[in-house]
Amino acid sequence: MFKVAVVIPVWNGQAVLERCLDALARQTVARDTFQLIVVDNGSTDDSIAVARRYPGVEVLSEERPGSYAARNLGIAHVQAPITAFTDADCVPEPDWLEQVLKAAEANPGFGVLAGKIDLFDEIAQEDVVFADYERLFSFPQAHAARGNCATANWASETALLRRLGGFDAALKSGGDRQMALRIRDAGAPLIYVPEMVVRHPVRASRAELVRKRQRLSGGRWDRTEGRRRLARVLGVTAVDTARRLRRAAVTPGLSVPRRLAVMKLTVELAGVAASEFFNLAGGRKAVRD
Repeated sequence: MFKVAVVIPVWNGQAVLERCLDALARQTVARDTFQLIVVDNGSTDDSIAVARRYPGVEVLSEERPGSYAARNLGIAHVQAPITAFTDADCVPEPDWLEQVLKAAEANPGFGVLAGKIDLFDEIAQEDVVFADYERLFSFPQAHAARGNCATANWASETALLRRLGGFDAALKSGGDRQMALRIRDAGAPLIYVPEMVVRHPVRASRAELVRKRQRLSGGRWDRTEGRRRLARVLGVTAVDTARRLRRAAVTPGLSVPRRLAVMKLTVELAGVAASEFFNLAGGRKAVRD
């Protein structure tokens, strides 16, 4: 029987999936100890063909758009007591699964093991502000106990995920945090494990950060219910923007011009979020990317 399963959703990830699967082929644990499931989420490129080139990889298809629907399908096919998640554009370190299993043994009854996510540059940066912004504000896994657990580097007991019904498949973004908080509310702790390391590429352009902010804003909109929905999401965005501006202003290691550039980008992306919220209030559906 497998000791752990890895579930990877992919949507038009032909260019990056091979790198991820190569990293998983180099794991320090024996290959027969982990199940590897790739769930295609309606790709129009050759993602499925790439996955099928790797022996032992189970390839599933989920036509409903959204990575959470894809992860839920993967969970349903897991044959291991622990389910780990990463993304198609990520590169797990060779001892990633070894560290998952060690952390699981050391923390019986855990809810989520949230590993460290190191950012790396895929291409040469013409403007460092985008990398500065990502490194300051993306993937705060060290605050896992607050619900900041990203499925780029996550492990849970399979039985717990199934008992709680999996992720909210209706969400296009933000389902990681929602699921983590549901797990915490069920009495299982959210634990940061810095020894579990996955590398993730920096979003290297303004266009990529705008798309990410639109996607995250859509997730927040879908998770917010009740009266004064628009006012509530705008208020949360304002508070979050103020916190980010303060953090950028006091972060050591950045020159004054780089701090100012990050602060300017922070305000611009807050405007993107506000515009997206007004569009969603007008009836537009949340985007997946």
